[in-house]
Amino acid sequence: MKKTTLKISPLKRLKAHFQRRSISERIVFALVFVFFLIISLSYLSILVWTFLSGVKTHADFVLNPFKLPKEWHFENYIQVFKLLEVNGTGFFKMVLNSCYWSILGSFISIMCTAMISYVCCKYQFKGSKIFYYLSLIIIMLPIYGTGGAKYKLYSNLGFINSYTEILAHTGGLGMAFLYFYSTYQSVSNSYKEAAEIDGANDYQIFFKVIFPQVFNLFGVLFLLAWKGSWTDYSTGLVFMRKLPTLAVGIYSFELDMRYNVRMDILYAAYFIAAIPPIVIFSVFNNALLVNVSIGGIKE
Repeated sequence: MKKTTLKISPLKRLKAHFQRRSISERIVFALVFVFFLIISLSYLSILVWTFLSGVKTHADFVLNPFKLPKEWHFENYIQVFKLLEVNGTGFFKMVLNSCYWSILGSFISIMCTAMISYVCCKYQFKGSKIFYYLSLIIIMLPIYGTGGAKYKLYSNLGFINSYTEILAHTGGLGMAFLYFYSTYQSVSNSYKEAAEIDGANDYQIFFKVIFPQVFNLFGVLFLLAWKGSWTDYSTGLVFMRKLPTLAVGIYSFELDMRYNVRMDILYAAYFIAAIPPIVIFSVFNNALLVNVSIGGIKE
């Protein structure tokens, strides 16, 4: 005899959860829901407005910035691929540069942080706490005054206008270090000891036993690092002017539009650049919004 399972829609689950609350809790829940709904709609309205601005003519955008287009010029989005060019680098090459630094750079940065924090947390040696205290100092002190020294260091290392700048992402300190360090503290040493008894070496213990337990945290920090790198134009303007990313290209394009006056093309470029973060957030929103829980053995 087959078992039949009833699937309850998320809306019905939310309604049932709402009905179980007291009247005061319902009021607070409703107010919070309305507050975040308004914020979400405001963000969505900006995105829709950007898309509509991209299908107008420049004259239509200036005369009717908040009205529907008189004529829909979808070819503006095609012209972005042709007109968006910085230092001889076209649109698709800038996208490849953005993917190189945002994906590979973020992966190297978060993976190095995960490994360094693991060693400092689970292995006791002289100086194991240095990275922890350095991370605390880094997040407390301002970094804006270090630009000159950083540029000089990158220049001496040959990182300026070079793909080897990706090696600078191997720092392993900062807020991400503290997140991993705290999470490793909640992972029982029994896993490590059991793997050592079975003959696993240090690398096998980390990659096959410990790292899978913090993979959710790794994924969240990687996505956040990717988003920050994808939209970062200041670093590219200073260190990678000859290898511009899409963010640098749009920033330079915006400055150029002050003289060429093609705001329709500019907003079409804005919308295209916003598509990858929107897709990533839509696919991985549960991982970004829910709390990361780590299971383990209590000692």
